[in-house]
Amino acid sequence: MRFRGFHHRGLWFGVACTLLLACLLMTGGCYRTYVCDSGKTFEARDQMGRERMIIDVGGGDITLPRVPAASGWKYSDGSRTFWFQGDELTVELDGKNPYGRCILSK
Repeated sequence: MRFRGFHHRGLWFGVACTLLLACLLMTGGCYRTYVCDSGKTFEARDQMGRERMIIDVGGGDITLPRVPAASGWKYSDGSRTFWFQGDELTVELDGKNPYGRCILSK
């Protein structure tokens, strides 16, 4: 009887881990924090295989679609652009860079 109960708990644990992994893969996982020269911080995580980016701008999340970029990953809605290149993030608001250089916090 004990063996059967252990097996039952193990099965549920396996199912729970599989569902959690699937959820992380679908949502893009954890937020990454970027700290800018101006002191502003952004938290970002990709979604749907980097086709969209969810960015916490401090007053709530925004979701931006991916747009073509010469290098890295660029997301924009036309007025707000977030361009990720390696550990750096460039933020443009209406064509201006108000936050300076932003670096991935480690």
